[in-house]
Amino acid sequence: MLGTRGAVLRAGGRQLARLLSGQRRAESSPDPWCGPMVATRGTCSDVPSQAPHAPLSSQAPATPATMPPHLAAYPTLDKLGLLVGGAVRIKEPARVEALISGIVGGGFSRLQLVVDFDYTLTRVHMGGHRCHCSWGIMDNSPKMPEYYREEANRLLAKYYPIEVDPKMSEAEKIPHMLEWYEQIHDLLVKCAISRDAIKGMVSASSSRLREGSEELCHTLHGAGVPVLVLSAGMGDVLEEVLRQFNVYTDNVKVVSNFFDYNEEGRMVGFKGKLIHVFNKNEDAIHSSDYFEKLHDRNNVILMGDSLGDIKMAMGVPQPSSVLKIGFLNDKIDERLEVFMDNFDIVLLDDQTMDVTNSIVGLMK
Repeated sequence: MLGTRGAVLRAGGRQLARLLSGQRRAESSPDPWCGPMVATRGTCSDVPSQAPHAPLSSQAPATPATMPPHLAAYPTLDKLGLLVGGAVRIKEPARVEALISGIVGGGFSRLQLVVDFDYTLTRVHMGGHRCHCSWGIMDNSPKMPEYYREEANRLLAKYYPIEVDPKMSEAEKIPHMLEWYEQIHDLLVKCAISRDAIKGMVSASSSRLREGSEELCHTLHGAGVPVLVLSAGMGDVLEEVLRQFNVYTDNVKVVSNFFDYNEEGRMVGFKGKLIHVFNKNEDAIHSSDYFEKLHDRNNVILMGDSLGDIKMAMGVPQPSSVLKIGFLNDKIDERLEVFMDNFDIVLLDDQTMDVTNSIVGLMK
């Protein structure tokens, strides 16, 4: 952990320089967990051949002596390196400047994080291969029967294009999402998954946290900042991922779809209300002990990778500054405009937590 604000900013600047110039960290060797997988959600496959987005400007960042007036108006964004283009898109810099300033000024005692799991806390790809999401961990495990993979593939091909279709409204998508989740849940019950098998599935998977996620989680834990992980995936699986990466600490609350087991430790159904991509929000934890930790924590950093994630902070009592960071992982050209309309900061194919770490670094 960096000891001074200056050190934090220098480190953040180095990280963001790579990010904003369109460079990724070296991925010289494939992830050893990434092997040949079936073509389901979150499988290891070649990353789509979409060319990296060019920086908004080819000019070098201005020095303080030559700072253009519009940059001088946003000192915090300039300090964080968020105004020089590259992989970062901000539609309303004045708004984002005010939000970050409010969050930093409020300090750790007023902060909470609300985070999606799949392809937000976790990486999308590494070493030229796509990494597993929580669904993909099960989809590709040899512990799952072949009929599960075949049916999961069929459902994915039918419903995923609907989930990410920028031309469909949320109201139009929800009935289809309910159909998808109900069918996949019924399929999982037939598989009679054992509680003990999940640990092995996660260990053998290619799931990885975004680079810098461990640093972020450890910083937040040390500062006592609550982290709410909201996921429409499989809670038992993602909890095991967090455990294996040593970030499932006592300040972390997971709200997701959890298995219900019989006395023999076999999955026989699901607990509670179905959580899907369009209904996950902080209202889901109002009746829990965790909610008591949120008193006066009305500054929020929200992170997600889908439009459904923008609602995750609904239910925050008397919200003050809610900064929404969106990871736009695929179909970038097609979805960029709607992402910029809904997220305060949009990060294009970024596999790190550099931006969030740098914001949190200002609070130390």
